[in-house]
Amino acid sequence: MASYNQTWFSIQGFRVTSPLQLCVFSLLLLVYVFSILVNMLIIIIITLHQHLQTPMYFFLRNLAILDMSLSSCTLPKLLVIFASGDESISFSGCMLQLYFYISVGSIVFYTLGLLSLDRYIAICHPLRYNTLLPIQLCRKLVIFAWVFGFLEFIPMIFLTSELDWCSSNVVIDHFFCDGSTLLHISCSSTDVVENIFFWFASITILGTFLPTLSSYCFIISTILRISSSTGRKKMFSTCSSHFIVVSIAYGCCIFIYVRPAGHFTTRHEKTVAIFNSILAPLLHPLIYTLRNQAVLHGLKHMLKKLKSIDNVV
Repeated sequence: MASYNQTWFSIQGFRVTSPLQLCVFSLLLLVYVFSILVNMLIIIIITLHQHLQTPMYFFLRNLAILDMSLSSCTLPKLLVIFASGDESISFSGCMLQLYFYISVGSIVFYTLGLLSLDRYIAICHPLRYNTLLPIQLCRKLVIFAWVFGFLEFIPMIFLTSELDWCSSNVVIDHFFCDGSTLLHISCSSTDVVENIFFWFASITILGTFLPTLSSYCFIISTILRISSSTGRKKMFSTCSSHFIVVSIAYGCCIFIYVRPAGHFTTRHEKTVAIFNSILAPLLHPLIYTLRNQAVLHGLKHMLKKLKSIDNVV
C-alpha cells in the first residue's frame, strides 16, 4: 500500500473533449466570479445599511459568506484542471478539500434552519419578534453553527486519512474529493467510516430539515387564517424565496448523502452535485436576496452615493 506522502489522487469525473474545454473553463470562471461578486455585494449592502440590521438579514449575510466559501471549495481546483490539464491533487489537498466542503455545507444547513426559525417567529409571533430573537442571540447561534460545523466531521476526516489506497495514483470519478467516492475506491474496510459519515450527514441534513418543515407548517397555518387575501399574498411572498432555496438545498443533499456512503457515484449524482456546489451559491443571492425590496432599496441608495462621489471627483 502507498504511504501517506506518496499517495496522489487524479480527479477525472468531469472530462470534456478538447474543443469544449475552453468553453467549459470560461463558463465555470464566469459562474465563479459572478457568484463571488454577487455575494460580496449582498454582504456590503447589508453591512452598510442600518435598516437591514435585523436577524433575517444577519442570517442572509452569513449565508452569502458561506456561499462564497462553498463555491471556493471546488471551483478553483476545477478551473486549474481545465486551464492546465493537471488533474492531480495531493492526499493532504484532497482531505482538506473534503473537510472544508462538508463543514461549510453543514453550516449552510444550520443557517437555513435559523432562517426558517426567523420566518416562523416573524410571521407567527410578530409582536414578540425582537424579544424572542434579539440580534445578540443571532450572533451566538451563528458562532455555534460555525464552530460545530467545523468540529463535527473531524472524526470522519481522520478515519478517512487512515485508509489504504490501491496505488500511488488513485483515480477519483468525480469533479472534487467527495467522501462517498473516496470510500468506494479505498482498499481498506470502510464500514466504520461509512457509518460515521452516514449518521453525521443524516443528523445534519434531516436534523435541520425537520424543524424547517415544522416551521413552515406553522407558517402556512398562520397565513391561511388571515382573512385578507392581500395580507395572505404578502405573507407568502416573504417566505416563498426561502422555501425555494430550502427545497433546492435539501432535495440535492438528501439525494446524495442521506443513504449509506461508499457507493459508486453515478452520472445523476454528479449532476446533482454540480448544481448543489457550483450553481446553488450563485442562485441563492439571486433568488433569496436580490428579489427583496429592502435589499434593492439599499442597492439603489449605494449606487446613488457612488454616483454623487463620482460627480464630485
